[in-house]
Amino acid sequence: MDFRLFFEQIKQLTDPAIFAIIAKFAIAFYSVKLLFKGFKELLKFIFAVKEKKEGYEEMQKNYEELQKTNLENKEQITQLKETFEKANIANQKRDEETHKLIKQFMLENEKKISKLEEDLNAYKKVKHGKDNEVEEARKTMKLILEKLNQ
Repeated sequence: MDFRLFFEQIKQLTDPAIFAIIAKFAIAFYSVKLLFKGFKELLKFIFAVKEKKEGYEEMQKNYEELQKTNLENKEQITQLKETFEKANIANQKRDEETHKLIKQFMLENEKKISKLEEDLNAYKKVKHGKDNEVEEARKTMKLILEKLNQ
């Protein structure tokens, strides 16, 4: 049954005064229904705004924590850079000292080798026999090795 038809039948069956009261109640009911519907939409809007506000506040907290973490990381990076620079300077000093020691060692060995060469040349001048040269070379090498080990 159509609502208009139902409405027309009520209009014909009832007294105009009663119909007016029924119409007022229908209008009031419809107005209350619209009011509740609007109130429902308003509540949805309020809750949506509240959720967005909470999300924004949480995002702000996360952003602040991220900023703090970034500051801590920057401090750690600067500390690591300082430590690296100090270690680099210490390594350079150690390398310089090592190079000095190696140079000293090389100079001392050059002196020993030149002295051994002189001894070998002098020995060759004294011993000029061809049969004894191989055996004498072995003895000379033993002497050289002994002097190098000293």
